[in-house]
Amino acid sequence: MLARRLFRFGFENTAEVRANTRDGTDYESSTGIWIMSDSDEAALEWGKTIAERLVSYLFEHESDFAYSWAEARFAHWIEKDPSALAAASYLPVVTIGEMPNLAVLAEDA
Repeated sequence: MLARRLFRFGFENTAEVRANTRDGTDYESSTGIWIMSDSDEAALEWGKTIAERLVSYLFEHESDFAYSWAEARFAHWIEKDPSALAAASYLPVVTIGEMPNLAVLAEDA
């Protein structure tokens, strides 16, 4: 049965990568997306694909170097906290196999 699940993930944007490299800091951002799926595992796997594409999109548009979210090994999870779920009501919703509008998702990044 399809259910809406909130995939949350951390990442570095281009400014954070530059600052972290230059200053030895560990700044990072986070966002999320609602994924309609049959299971947490399916949502987690599709969410990782979306996270990689979003970060690639950010770096293609704001940087002169490539960057891989998967290689950076950032935290990612299916959110269960009720207050976090309520606070994320504005995030886009997709189904497995559907890519969100990355420009819209990047606005929250």
